[in-house]
This record gives sequence, structure tokens and C-alpha cells, in this order.
Amino acid sequence: MIVCAVVAVVAIAAIAAAVALSGEKGGPKDIEDMRGRQVTIPKDVDSVLAINCCSLELVSYFDALDKVKAIDKDDALNPNKPYTQAFKDKFSSLAKVDRAKVEEIIALDPSIIITSTTDVSELNNLQQQTGIPVFAINADLEFGDEAWFDQITKLGTLFDEKKRAKEINSGIKSIIDDIKSASAPSIKGYTCGMMFYGQGNFLKVSGDWLPFIYSGVKNVMPSSSAGVGKQPYVTDIETVMGKQIDIIFIDNSNLQGTIDHMLGFMADQGLDNDAIENDEIYSVFTYKMWGTQFDAVLLNCLYVAKTVNGSAYSWTFEDKADEVLHLLYGDAFDYQDLISVQKAPAKQVI
Repeated sequence: MIVCAVVAVVAIAAIAAAVALSGEKGGPKDIEDMRGRQVTIPKDVDSVLAINCCSLELVSYFDALDKVKAIDKDDALNPNKPYTQAFKDKFSSLAKVDRAKVEEIIALDPSIIITSTTDVSELNNLQQQTGIPVFAINADLEFGDEAWFDQITKLGTLFDEKKRAKEINSGIKSIIDDIKSASAPSIKGYTCGMMFYGQGNFLKVSGDWLPFIYSGVKNVMPSSSAGVGKQPYVTDIETVMGKQIDIIFIDNSNLQGTIDHMLGFMADQGLDNDAIENDEIYSVFTYKMWGTQFDAVLLNCLYVAKTVNGSAYSWTFEDKADEVLHLLYGDAFDYQDLISVQKAPAKQVI
């Protein structure tokens, strides 16, 4: 009787181990997406369709990029973003899908759809209409949010690339820690020119700009009070005129237009501050272009930190930019490749 009981226990343990091992090897799994929905991921994810803003950038961080069989037509309209440039040869040969046309998505028959759509009912409808699992990412997160790193972890689980997800998260956290290791400078900064629901100009600003937060620069503009979280907003010239500003950073999305806008205020209303007097005006990579450019945000953090507190760091901006791009996209894409197709951050002569 004792022998039988032992055999039974061993058999049950063996079955449990086999089931667990099966799950580890890629059985169907439920993952909560970034909108709180439970999504059943199929055992074999053979193909991926990443639609809406920021989805393809996040997928591009993983080896799963080889599973992308088509791209959102709006991604095709932004060929100079870091991730579209890094993989331009691959993306140029892929079909372009209109995410508003469900029949096009059904015809592609991907294993899973990854999208930044925010409305849960729309997500559920898309899943019901196509019969394809729909996993929602959050395009509005920033590196300072733990939810951003959690998002990468979830994608690593989805793609069976947990090790890669840990590498991405630890690499980014290390870079941020490096930036924050320097003492905060006694500098007051103003950043403007962001593209967000329209073209940027001198009064399109951010009060929650991560490059200022991580480098210790005091942002002269407050957080948005319009209920849009950390997104850019429009201020007025009277508010700006009353600020002490030591340094200005202008988004490259409409650089010359923003400079002209500023020059107009200088000529017509006598706009002046220490940044203008001391020629402390710089450009940075575009922050918002069909959603947040996460890679550009990290590059801007490095550029601002090096600009305001350069002697505190042993690295050059160019070398550190290579580190970011290699971390996200592999050694085949570097800073020189990026600035061959878009403006590099630089001091501006006004």
C-alpha cells in the first residue's frame, strides 16, 4: 500500500512538472495588457501586426521584429524616426495596412495585434471582428513611470523574450542613473516647439520634460493643468516674459518656425532673458511625432545633461547615444546613421 501511494505521488508530481514545463515552452498564456484586459496569447506567435502610434517602436526592441509581416501606413509616413530608419530595408518591403479597414487586418491574419488604442470598447470590438487577440500598449507612458518598464516586461513575456526585456529595462535604468549621478545645476530652463495636436511653436511647452527632470534643471513652466497629464500644452507670451530663463531647448520638429516665432516676440514685445542674452539656445530631437518617440526622449535626456553639466560626466554625448541605439536596435545602427536623416541636437545662433 505504501509503495502504491509513493508511485501515485511521483506520478502526480511528474504530470505537474510536465504541465509546468509545457507552459514554460510556450503554451497559450493569459497576459494583462496595458488597459487592464486579459488577453490570451496563442502558443505560436508566428506573425505580428503593430498598429497605431508607438506600437512598432516597442516591437522593434525585440527579436520579434522578424515576425512583423506588415506595418501601419502611418508608420510608413514617418521614415526618419529612429526605429523606422534602423530597419528601413525590412520595413520598405512590407505591406502597408490601413488600421481603419478591418478587412485588411483579417486578410493579413496575424497571430496577434498590438495597438496603442486607448478605448477598451474599441479594443474588444477589434478582437471580436477579427477573431485575433488584441494586446494594448500605452503610448503615453514615460521612462520615469514604472509602468513603462512593466510594459516592456509584458512584451517580453508575450514574445517569449523575457531575457531581452530584462536587458532593455536594466540598460535604460542604468543610463538614467548615470544621468542623475551628477549634482543638480543651478539652472532654470525653458523647452518649447513640441509637436502635439498641431505644429510646435515658441509657446508650445512642457512642464514635465524628462530631460530637465533627470538632469536637475528647474523647469520654469508648471505641469499641465488641462487634464492631459505630461503632454505639451500652449502657454502665453506674458507668462514667458515674466520668467527668469537661463537656457532654452527647442524641439527639432519645427525648429526654424519656432525660432522665427521667438524672434517675432523679441522684436514686437521686447522678449528678453539670460538665455537669449548669453546665446544659450539649443535644439533637441523631436519629442512627439505620432506619439512619444521613446528613443528620442532618452537621447534628449543625455544631450541636455551633457550640455548643462558636461564636466560631471566622463562620456561624450555621441558615444552615449550609440549606447542607447545599440541597446534598443543592435550594433548595426548608430548615432551617425540617425543624424544622416534628421537634424542633430546643436547650439543655435539666433
